[in-house]
Amino acid sequence: MDAELGADSARRKMEAAGEALEIVPLEMYDSARAKIAANLRWLFAKAFGIDHIPEDLRDPFYTDQYEQEHIKPPVIRLLLSCELYCRVCGLILKGDQVASLQSHLSVIQALSRKGIYVMEGDDTPVTDSDLTCQPIKMSSHIPMIDALMMAYTVEMISIEKVVTCVKRFSTFSASKELPFDLEDAMVFWINKVNLKMREISEREHKSKQHLLESPSHQKSPSKWYWKLVPVSWL
Repeated sequence: MDAELGADSARRKMEAAGEALEIVPLEMYDSARAKIAANLRWLFAKAFGIDHIPEDLRDPFYTDQYEQEHIKPPVIRLLLSCELYCRVCGLILKGDQVASLQSHLSVIQALSRKGIYVMEGDDTPVTDSDLTCQPIKMSSHIPMIDALMMAYTVEMISIEKVVTCVKRFSTFSASKELPFDLEDAMVFWINKVNLKMREISEREHKSKQHLLESPSHQKSPSKWYWKLVPVSWL
């Protein structure tokens, strides 16, 4: 999780693929759609492996002839069947209880035994019937995926691991900044990564600016266009 190496690697991959980040104006940003998209992509990445997500699932949405956007039918079938939930829950929890994961209810129960409860926004428990009803209730499926994310976080991350990671690329005040719970630890890590990314960006900008302003860069004979300038002019 080294921030500098990670950022450099991600940047190289995007450059190689010719990709660019699209920044959506705030007034056009659809937070509900973004939440659904992010949750589904996380679920697919965990179920299939990030490099092996089926092509028709990579974008979970499609647009109909009336320019209305919907979740693709194959995605809905997978969510209603509980196949992906069982697979991801099994990968996270492991152990003897994996064999018992055969339904939405069994996943809900397995999570609750870990102290993680699938709840809707109004604190109403999500039920098996909520997850199998048609038309699909994404208001129930989103909390289900959120609960799996939390289970994954609890299994994979600890405050100690986060602090050890941050020490590799940043400094902090142990008396003022040490996280007190897992959520605080993640916010702590994100803030430190953002600061590191800003530092890297500013350093690269200054380096490029210094290079552009240096006399050697302006009159470098290695640049092809300077070969067109008579030597007497240099």
